[in-house]
Amino acid sequence: RATFPTSLQPEGRHSGFHGFPPARRGLPMHWRERLAHPTDYYPAHVGKLGRANAEGWAQGLCPFHEDHGASLSVNVGSARGQWRCVECGLHGDIVSFHMRRTDLGFIAAVRDLLGMQT
Repeated sequence: RATFPTSLQPEGRHSGFHGFPPARRGLPMHWRERLAHPTDYYPAHVGKLGRANAEGWAQGLCPFHEDHGASLSVNVGSARGQWRCVECGLHGDIVSFHMRRTDLGFIAAVRDLLGMQT
């Protein structure tokens, strides 16, 4: 079991990522609930995004490779905003999409999505 300096001791079982409170990671409490909804985010960042089907999935051009056939599916019907490209195999949620699109690390990408200074 890892030991931490007293100032970095985890503060309880459900206190945050790896036991550290969100404030120590540079993110506000409940940051995920403050992210833009996928219906607002994806249309600005996915080329030729179509209308969502009954399950909330819409197809568009994958920005991570030369795409001519709308191989990217994004879920605009869920707050997490899952995405998957059937051509390149990449997938994730709205945060991982933003990380890949902007070349930012996790905390910087979340802060960027929240409109916070990085």
